[in-house]
Amino acid sequence: MIDTRILVGLLAVLIALSGVVFIAIDDADRRVEFDEAFHGRSVENGAALFTEYCAECHGLHGEGTPRAPTLNSKYFFESRVQDLRFEGGLPAYIKLTVAGGRPVKSDPAYPENMPTWSQDFGGPLRNDQIDNVVNYIMNWEEGAPDLEALASAEPTPVPGDTPEERGANLFQGAGCVACHMIDGVGGAVGPDLTNVYDKGEDYIKESILMPNAVVVEGFQANIMPQNFGDTLSDENINDLVAYFKSVSESQ
Repeated sequence: MIDTRILVGLLAVLIALSGVVFIAIDDADRRVEFDEAFHGRSVENGAALFTEYCAECHGLHGEGTPRAPTLNSKYFFESRVQDLRFEGGLPAYIKLTVAGGRPVKSDPAYPENMPTWSQDFGGPLRNDQIDNVVNYIMNWEEGAPDLEALASAEPTPVPGDTPEERGANLFQGAGCVACHMIDGVGGAVGPDLTNVYDKGEDYIKESILMPNAVVVEGFQANIMPQNFGDTLSDENINDLVAYFKSVSESQ
């Protein structure tokens, strides 16, 4: 007959072991929840960083602009690294590109260099912030559209009730302000456009559609994107002309 004390001891051990198993399972569940919450916060932080630093060139949702290629597409997620023969995987490729930039002009359709963003290379972002940007971009993968669908999609209407307002919004949204100054606001990569309307509407349209036709002294050729004729409609161009006219008339 088994000693009662031994039986009680075995029962106590079994109860203790079951408690350990329960705690381990509970800890595993909490760990999964913690990881999911941490990743969610990372994506959220990455969205804010992408909007501040990346959207001007790559589009608010990675749809691409005349300044930089599309990131939110099935091609980018399924084929980009294979075409580049990069063996480290897409997240590593994105992180490397964001951190170190792209100093080589490898695609004539996008003549601007991509700057370095990591503090390790003189940029403004910490490594954890770059990880957040990577997680945000990778978050698009499941719903990424085909490039063909993007190309055939109707363009998003430029907001504004008048041609002047639409032109002003387009000037900002297409990233023109990053290179051109108007009324003291903007970049200096390209010439100041405050009084460009004085040169005539034909001059403006030619400069948009064929940027190298007339290169302003002191500035370089091939800096301005060469494909605005493909990405801008006639209405878009006329709206820009109307905006430049309104700026000139306000002087």
